[in-house]
Amino acid sequence: MPRHGYRLLAGLVLAANLATPVAAENRAELSTGWGDDDTQLYRLGVARDWNRAWHTDGDWQLTGYWLAEIGYWNSDKDNRQNDNLWEVGLTPVLRLAPKASGGMRPYLEAGIGGHVLSDTRIGERELSTAWQFGSHLGAGLDCGRFQLGYRFQHLSNASIKEPNDGINFHILTADMRF
Repeated sequence: MPRHGYRLLAGLVLAANLATPVAAENRAELSTGWGDDDTQLYRLGVARDWNRAWHTDGDWQLTGYWLAEIGYWNSDKDNRQNDNLWEVGLTPVLRLAPKASGGMRPYLEAGIGGHVLSDTRIGERELSTAWQFGSHLGAGLDCGRFQLGYRFQHLSNASIKEPNDGINFHILTADMRF
């Protein structure tokens, strides 16, 4: 790892230890989406809060959670081969939300994680490697026990191997705390 990578890692560890503890929660998540080349996406996920909050002085705070998912993709392209695949993903996610509880609270989130695919082709897309990086930006409403959200997600292999077609998804999510 380059020297600046060690500094970044050390800074993240220090920041995590200085963060304010918050109550942990678990959530189950169902999501569906659509992507490039008429690809549909269906996922089941489990989220676990990090028990930490940053920037807690004002009305908003920054928190985070782990999101573990299993998903199924299906392409409607007229291609007799590679019209579906399975994925497994793990993503650390940062979330900005109001501190107040109750009612409907908006949130913004961003995450970058890893995904392993059962195939390197979907429809006419060549992803080249089973390992893909997934990054997303999202927004939604926390309605107490339930959350509804939208994510824009991009998956690609970060040019580890060519071709690197990548794929974009628009994803709707529904979460329930347990």
